Amino acid sequence: MPLYDVRAAAGHGSMVELEKVVDYLAFKRTWLHRELGASASDLYLIYVSGESMEPTLRAGDVILIDRRAAADVPHDGIYVMRMDSSLLVKRLQRLPGRRVKVSSDNQAYQPFELALDNGADDLAIIGRVVWTGRRV
Repeated sequence: MPLYDVRAAAGHGSMVELEKVVDYLAFKRTWLHRELGASASDLYLIYVSGESMEPTLRAGDVILIDRRAAADVPHDGIYVMRMDSSLLVKRLQRLPGRRVKVSSDNQAYQPFELALDNGADDLAIIGRVVWTGRRV
């Protein structure tokens, strides 16, 4: 699985910079299919920065992103999104009218709402976080 030199901010956002593969982590294809219902071509890894998703995600964690959820938010969960040229990792909750509540697990950060189909080029759902790895 490719690990990109990109950090999704668990905070106020980090700028999306040139994406390049810096490493690879191995996952068994059978595990990906059985546990995540995904194939390797749908997935990639990036780092987390910031503290807004603590204790769930911490700075330096590696997260596995399922890009199949990029077009929509099929269900509630933790997603990576691009907003105003910043990459964020946040908890998204579906609301009526194609809106989502965007929140952090760290209570120091206030939730807000967004329309998924606002037509803005500065908002995109990148994918759903389906796995995390960290140092103990």
